[in-house]
Amino acid sequence: MTLQQSRPTLLCLPPAGVGPSLFRPWTLSATGAMRVHPVSLPGREARFNDPLPASLDALADRLAEELEPQIAGRYAVFGYSMGALLGYELGRRWVRWGLRAPDTFFALGCNAPDRMVLDRKPFHTMNSQDFRQALVDLGGIHDEILNNTEAMALFEPVLRNDFRLCETYEHSLERGRLACPAHVFVADGDDFIRWDAACAWSEFVDGKVEMHRLEGRHMIDRNTFDALPARLERLWLRVGTVVVPQEA
Repeated sequence: MTLQQSRPTLLCLPPAGVGPSLFRPWTLSATGAMRVHPVSLPGREARFNDPLPASLDALADRLAEELEPQIAGRYAVFGYSMGALLGYELGRRWVRWGLRAPDTFFALGCNAPDRMVLDRKPFHTMNSQDFRQALVDLGGIHDEILNNTEAMALFEPVLRNDFRLCETYEHSLERGRLACPAHVFVADGDDFIRWDAACAWSEFVDGKVEMHRLEGRHMIDRNTFDALPARLERLWLRVGTVVVPQEA
């Protein structure tokens, strides 16, 4: 086993419509205490020609098999929005298969699994104009993409399908709860995630759930996002934690 393989692995699952390059800066900024492994989903970047999944469960089944070699040692799961729901389902599958559970689960910008759509209309059924306005409201998507007809012709079907996977997902109790603690991050300007619905992750994991607030909208800014690896290392591996000696 190489040094790289022996380090704890952070599996990173992106939000709807986004590829693994979102996490490329993380692979460079991690201190070395953990190995960042961005997960590639069908329909984007290197997997652009892969068929889009029919359901979130079908996608989780496929990824659970593909990623099994990555969880031979200690690992944690970080999921952003759709990625959190997907990461939750991956963890449940691995535990059910008798494999190692994640040390911890990190969810950013995601309501609990049984309340993916609250106080809003499903995005995947919107007409094109309303769909693009929803993307503007989410934030994080550049105008040059939204206003580029050719770019949207490629981007919109993948994004709509991702939203459909989440918005038609039905939680099943058969796989049990996720057997680990969790940290749930919610941006203070995120109009699509409710604090109480995010807190409800405590109903779906066996360990303690800690809640954290961030600044920004649903798609937080790059600087805030790229500051997360150091924070995750502290929460998970206690790297960088300052220990104050007690007086005798």
